[in-house]
Amino acid sequence: MSNNSNEESDRWEELQVTRLLFGLSPEEQSEFDELARQPARMTDASLEKAVASLDMAWTDHPSEHLPEHLKQAILARAEQELASKRAGSVERPSRSEDPQSNASRREASQYWPWLVSAACLAFALFSWWSSTVRDVPQPDLAQRRAQLLAADNDHLHVDWSSGPTPVEGASGDVVWSNRQQQGYMRFRGLPINKPTEEQYQLWIFDKNQSEATPIDGGVFNISSTGETIVPIDAKLKVEQPYLFAVTIEKPGGVVVSSRERLPLLAEVK
Repeated sequence: MSNNSNEESDRWEELQVTRLLFGLSPEEQSEFDELARQPARMTDASLEKAVASLDMAWTDHPSEHLPEHLKQAILARAEQELASKRAGSVERPSRSEDPQSNASRREASQYWPWLVSAACLAFALFSWWSSTVRDVPQPDLAQRRAQLLAADNDHLHVDWSSGPTPVEGASGDVVWSNRQQQGYMRFRGLPINKPTEEQYQLWIFDKNQSEATPIDGGVFNISSTGETIVPIDAKLKVEQPYLFAVTIEKPGGVVVSSRERLPLLAEVK
C-alpha cells in the first residue's frame, strides 16, 4: 500500500473522530464527503456507538464536579502519553512529499485514537465518582429543613391557619430563608390529591410585588395525610414576604389564581 493510501486512511479516521466529537467545518465536511465516495470506504460504527454511549451517559448523569486530584491524575497521564507518542513518531519521510507536512499529519493522526481513549478514561473516572457520590446518603427533606433552621437565625417560621375554604384537620407550618432563598412547607392532615385532576399551588405575597400577582411558589402533590414536607420553588426572588397561601388548581398550576379554593394561609407577623 502506498504512503498516500496510508495517509488517506489516517485522514479518514481523523475526520470520523472530529465529526463525532466536535463537528466538521465546511472545508472538512467537503473533504469527508470526497473520501466517503471512495470504494470500500466505510464509517467506523464502533466509534459512533462509543460517542453515542458517552453522550447518553453524560446526559443522564447529574452534574458532579470531578475531584481535583483526579483532574491532576488525568492531566499527568495525558502528558506522559503525548510525550511517548512524540518520542516514537519519528519516521523516514517519503521523497515525493513535504517532510514537515507529512510528519505533522502522521503525528496528528496518531493522537486521535489516544484522544478517544482519554475521553473514555475521563468518562470512566467521572462515572465512578458520580456513583460514589450517589452512594453517599443524602439528607432527606426533614434534615434539610432542620439544617436551614440551624443555619439562618433570621429565617421566617409561621404556622398554617385556615383559609377562606378551610380543610378540617389540616395544619403545619412554613419556614423560609431570605438569605438562602429557600424554604419548606410542612403539612399534616392535608387531603391527598389526584395529580391528573388537581394540584396544590403555593403563592408568596411580597411587599415588593402586586397583591394581584403574588410570586408562584410551585405546584405540589400530597400522597399521605401524615406529615409531609415540600420544598418551596419560588419562581422570583422573594424579598419581603408577608403571606403564604395554598390554593387548589388544575394540573400544572396556573399563572394567576382565582383563589376560589384557598384552604391554608400563613401570615408573617
